[in-house]
Amino acid sequence: MSEADNKPSIEENDRTEETSELAEDKLINDPYYLQKEQDHSEIVQWIDSVEEQLQDLRLRKSLLEANFDELIVCYRRYISDEEEISMVAKTNMLEYFTYELLKPLINVGLKPLDSYNSWSTKRFLVSYQLEEDRTYTLNFKMNVVDERFDSDFMSLITINPVEMTVAVKEEQVVELIGLWYAEKIFSRSQISMINYDLNQLLLHFKELGFEVKESLLDNTRALAVELESDLPVTTKILDDIFITTMESEDYDFTKIAENKFDVLLNQDQHVLIQGKKASTHLFIDSNNRRRSILDFFTHYPFLVPLLIR
Repeated sequence: MSEADNKPSIEENDRTEETSELAEDKLINDPYYLQKEQDHSEIVQWIDSVEEQLQDLRLRKSLLEANFDELIVCYRRYISDEEEISMVAKTNMLEYFTYELLKPLINVGLKPLDSYNSWSTKRFLVSYQLEEDRTYTLNFKMNVVDERFDSDFMSLITINPVEMTVAVKEEQVVELIGLWYAEKIFSRSQISMINYDLNQLLLHFKELGFEVKESLLDNTRALAVELESDLPVTTKILDDIFITTMESEDYDFTKIAENKFDVLLNQDQHVLIQGKKASTHLFIDSNNRRRSILDFFTHYPFLVPLLIR
């Protein structure tokens, strides 16, 4: 028999291929193999899910172990740069970050509340808030002297972890003076203690490497500030200031020019008053005495009507 006789014919080859294709079709449609394929797909999905969970757990573990400098890096990475992170890890990171910022308040009973972003102290509640520009705000709700009244959270301090800067919202500081003097929901001693606590925070921020911008709240600098009040200087306000200064040997009141007055306080501190048609311009000079605007006005409440209605 020749070699050509041993080779399969074209028809035999076609029949073999058809048989193979039919066998493959049977395997594809076989319920057993279909179930195996489904199980394989599910296991791959489970593996992917577990790997994501492991990755998230490793991140949360690293956040637990991180110092403040490392938390700053994480803030920039996951908040500012918006790198993907689980909500649990993000919440944990912000909690650890906030606690490191608030550490000085341990001395006044800092403790977490049920709300994930809030803490309480002896004198106020504090919470954090992420802003649209990815900066970070600390909000404070001061305790009141009379339970019949209530206070709102004040958006007081803005922190920029990218630029490493801290800024105080000065209009809120002035509002705090008004709540004490006009609304009378805080006592003078409360304002004094709140002033101290907030300045402890500002000092701590500096120690953490932040640039704390000059503000009316800062009591580490002398006051040499100009303030613009939207209140006109009335005759009654001037009369009340004049009477108070004349009753004290430490004070004096001088008219410099039309609608311009100088109030001399103790230790050579001065307040220059420039009355305008519908506003008042003030220049406060504490004569190199380090004090905040809260400290200043609580010591000289008869000057508050120049600023607060």
